[in-house]
Amino acid sequence: MKLKRLYTLLLAGTAMLTLASCDIHTSGNGAFDGYWHLMQVDTLSTGNSLDMSERRVFWGVQAHLIQAIDHDNDPSHYGYLFYFEKDDSSLRLYYAHRHNREAGDILIEDAAELSPLGVNDLNDKFKIISLDHSRMVIEDNLLRLSFRKQ
Repeated sequence: MKLKRLYTLLLAGTAMLTLASCDIHTSGNGAFDGYWHLMQVDTLSTGNSLDMSERRVFWGVQAHLIQAIDHDNDPSHYGYLFYFEKDDSSLRLYYAHRHNREAGDILIEDAAELSPLGVNDLNDKFKIISLDHSRMVIEDNLLRLSFRKQ
């Protein structure tokens, strides 16, 4: 009986030391972190809408980066990397690169290259209309983008 209790105490002590030595890192992005499917694009000036639910355009958010990929039109599936700044009401994408480690991440100089992803400016500022753990709606001065988390 004493041996069993000693073993249990030893096991509990080892577990506590193991847990104490681990650092838990979080990005602080809350619901924004994750893999977002672009579902709809609305043109603010005309009110026209484009259903994107059958297209495979995704934004992956983690830490301080967004990787945006148009899987239907990007055969390499590398996509683009953006740095971002976010607060409760706004999102700014900047410093866009074509994500390609073999060729070097190439800085984007023409925002037109990013338009299939819903990005219209090399320093695009979005207003966050809504954001929770399953849906996100953002808009810049031209477009409203609606996403669903995968």
